[in-house]
This record gives sequence, structure tokens and C-alpha cells, in this order.
Amino acid sequence: MRIAIIIVRLLLGGMMLFASISYFFNLGPAQPQPTGDMATLMAGFMASKYIFPVAKTIELLAGLTIISGKFLRLGIIVLLPISINIFLIHAVVTKTDLPMATAILLANVFLIYANWNSYKHLFEWK
Repeated sequence: MRIAIIIVRLLLGGMMLFASISYFFNLGPAQPQPTGDMATLMAGFMASKYIFPVAKTIELLAGLTIISGKFLRLGIIVLLPISINIFLIHAVVTKTDLPMATAILLANVFLIYANWNSYKHLFEWK
């Protein structure tokens, strides 16, 4: 189990680092213009001017914490809303790249499960 946790942690952190670094440094080919619902969603994101940079900065910081193991539990929880959003955008709006989005969400949930003792006090009824 310990080896699986390390592998999942490094893969998830690496994916988040790659996604954020490629956004900030414009790595990779230009994306085609979105159509339909995705075009509407992207127009809203681009009009706000701050959503993508904030999300990518959070991805970068969470990826660094997950890979380094420092503040790991904080990085996992901070990344959860982003991974849920990634999954929902791919499942509902684009209907593409669903296996990768599912893998990101499942990796995040797996790491929460693996560190559940750190989180269970948040759900205690007092």
C-alpha cells in the first residue's frame, strides 16, 4: 500500500505541475477553438481574466506539496475542488478526455482515503 501511495502521489503531483507549468509558459501546441458549450464556458473564463491564473497557481502549489510531501494533506484537500471541476467539465461539457479526468479525481480521492486519519476529525459530530 505504501508504494501505491507514493506512485499515485507522484503521478498526481506531476500531472498538476505539468498542467500548470505548460499553462504559464505556453508549452505544447495551440488548442483548437472550442465550440458549443465549451466555447461559452471558455468565454466566461477568459472574460474574468483571473480564474485560469488562480486555478493554475493553486494546481502548481498543490502539485509541489504533493510531490515534495511537505504539507501533503493540505495539498490533497486544496486540490479536491479543482479535480472535481476538471472531472465535471470533461464529463458534462466536453465529453472528451474522460479517462484522464477520472484518473485525476480517483487519484485525489485515493490519497484522501490513504490519509483518512488526518481528516476524520473534520467529520465528527460534536
